Amino acid sequence: MRPAPVRRFEGGSRAAGPHPRARASRPLGPARTGPLALRQQDPLAARVALSPSRFAHLFTRETGVPPIRALREARLRHAARLLESTGLTVGRVAAASGFPSPFHFNRAFRERYGAPPGAYRSGERL
Repeated sequence: MRPAPVRRFEGGSRAAGPHPRARASRPLGPARTGPLALRQQDPLAARVALSPSRFAHLFTRETGVPPIRALREARLRHAARLLESTGLTVGRVAAASGFPSPFHFNRAFRERYGAPPGAYRSGERL
């Protein structure tokens, strides 16, 4: 059996295997559909009977913020309120705010508020 021919595409890149259009039409693999995939806007788009890309375009045009960023900001605001008003552990606050892991939550919270969740709760806010 002969190996698949090597094709040159625009820009001089080389690729073996099926044509790019054929690869694009295949379903996404697990690496892009796992729990960390940023696909939260899909259910929102379905609720308003739009494709995810059209929903993202219209949402961004109307609000000035992409839906993923708006969702992340809403989750972080919710987490800050929980930290201020409850005694939940940081891990439980992360889960209650929709973050996939406490590590991811800690990093996102620190980027947004300038302090890790525990320090924010203690009053070390910027």
